[in-house]
Amino acid sequence: MTSKAVILATFALSLSAPAFASNGTTFVNNEIGWETHATPSTKSRAEVVAELKAAQSAGVLANSYEFPAATKVSPSNLSREAVQRGVTEMTDAERDAVHRIYGPVHGRDS
Repeated sequence: MTSKAVILATFALSLSAPAFASNGTTFVNNEIGWETHATPSTKSRAEVVAELKAAQSAGVLANSYEFPAATKVSPSNLSREAVQRGVTEMTDAERDAVHRIYGPVHGRDS
């Protein structure tokens, strides 16, 4: 490493180190891992729950912790035979693209 890189890395580390001071995480014995501990809060649980319910009723947040529900379901215009024909007529490049996007269970030879 050049001296500029070392100086830049040292400077960046010195700026980012204080960010870990109050986040509830302590690194353990220079290992890959950390220990979490509770941090004091300025709000009570009732205040947080009231804010959550207000945001959910205003439509800012979804009512669950999962993905929001689809607002409109559009039916497919293709028949089962058309879908099967489309899959069997896929080129190798298209199958490779599907494999890269959706993983090994949706691609070639799987």
